[in-house]
Amino acid sequence: MKSIRLYFLLFALCCIDSLSAQEELGNELLFPQFEKGYVFYTNGEYSTASLNYDMIQQKMLFQDADTIYIIDKPWNIHAVVINKRRFVPILSKGIFYEEIPAGNGSFFVRRRNYMFSKGKEAAYGGYLQTGSITTYKNLQGVWRSSLTPNSNGEFKLETEYFYYLKSGDSYKKFYSAKTLGKLFKNHESEIQQFAKEQSIDFSKIDDVARIVEYGYSLDSNN
Repeated sequence: MKSIRLYFLLFALCCIDSLSAQEELGNELLFPQFEKGYVFYTNGEYSTASLNYDMIQQKMLFQDADTIYIIDKPWNIHAVVINKRRFVPILSKGIFYEEIPAGNGSFFVRRRNYMFSKGKEAAYGGYLQTGSITTYKNLQGVWRSSLTPNSNGEFKLETEYFYYLKSGDSYKKFYSAKTLGKLFKNHESEIQQFAKEQSIDFSKIDDVARIVEYGYSLDSNN
């Protein structure tokens, strides 16, 4: 019954219409504020919490009162849903990818933010790792220290995107029409032609969703 509840809730929460423009907000967090979300565990249970994602340190966060914590033990998590957007933990890296629906399938986005100072990347203070704490049922975290640049001057924030298709238990990276075409075998030329005709910009997630959807449509026509 726990597994049935898990997959029903994931299905209900992840029926999204389109990507909302909540990125590039001038700070390290994906959402402008902490949002109510759901943490689904591998054992079929789930918790609700105020959640956000830190794109600089690439950690999933939750807020309890005025204190922010990093979600601990991501290997116990099946998925996190925030504002109908689904994130999955990548155990080998301890970070989260967002899963984006695209036609008959989906692709995954990893976001990494950099703060630059006078043309150079500015180093950030890290996290203070303390003992695990529990503030919600099943939800554990470690205290998150403040993130402040270690150098002075004017700063600008830049977001780097990495895209993946999932194949079995592995994630295959792509960053252009050519590399995407290699993942949709026998359709390389068609995908590159589509990218040219549609002026696909791989720095725009909506554009990437369109070309991935096209790739899946070619596969389904075989």
